[in-house]
Amino acid sequence: MINVQIKIDDGKVAKDMLNEIKRIINKSIPSIKTALNNRIQKIVFNRLVAGVPTISGRDLYEIGVPDINNRIMSVIRVASQSIEVKVSQGNLLRIDIGILKQDYSDLLSLPESVFVYASGRGSGVLEWLKWLLIEGGGSIIGGFDFSPIPSNFSRTGGGVMVPGGSWNMPSSLAGTSQNNILTRALDNIQKDLELILNRELQRIIK
Repeated sequence: MINVQIKIDDGKVAKDMLNEIKRIINKSIPSIKTALNNRIQKIVFNRLVAGVPTISGRDLYEIGVPDINNRIMSVIRVASQSIEVKVSQGNLLRIDIGILKQDYSDLLSLPESVFVYASGRGSGVLEWLKWLLIEGGGSIIGGFDFSPIPSNFSRTGGGVMVPGGSWNMPSSLAGTSQNNILTRALDNIQKDLELILNRELQRIIK
């Protein structure tokens, strides 16, 4: 019987394995970025479609934009396509994901973000998206308030603005840059992103 003893340097093996994993990951950075970008876009889109409320009834009448839900869908498409995924080398890998711009400049610059109207009583521009995303908490229209009286002058058919008081965005829709219909729809998305990252890294390392 021949006894053979092989001494294994656990530290060296672990170091070599780590270096090989780093090599594989670093080589795959472009494909990781593309895969993550595509998957995160889909998750953000689905989250926004499911989480952003449909505006109807009195809320629709008050805001005064008849096709507001179609406009919101356009905003959702742009928001989901505007995410930024940055992948770079770190200890293993550094991934930075930006979903919504802090100032919402990309969304507020869309033609759909404002509603231009003209009627027998005058004309103007409703910055409805700005109201929803940034400044919906305070008084928006001074000297007028909403009255739920059907009128031929109503753009939505459910009411008009009448002199007196001031008008605020309905409380369920009022938003700030940190808390609005988009950010609320993306609550807890971190868990979805972590799942995607784990699956993508496992796919590459295998």
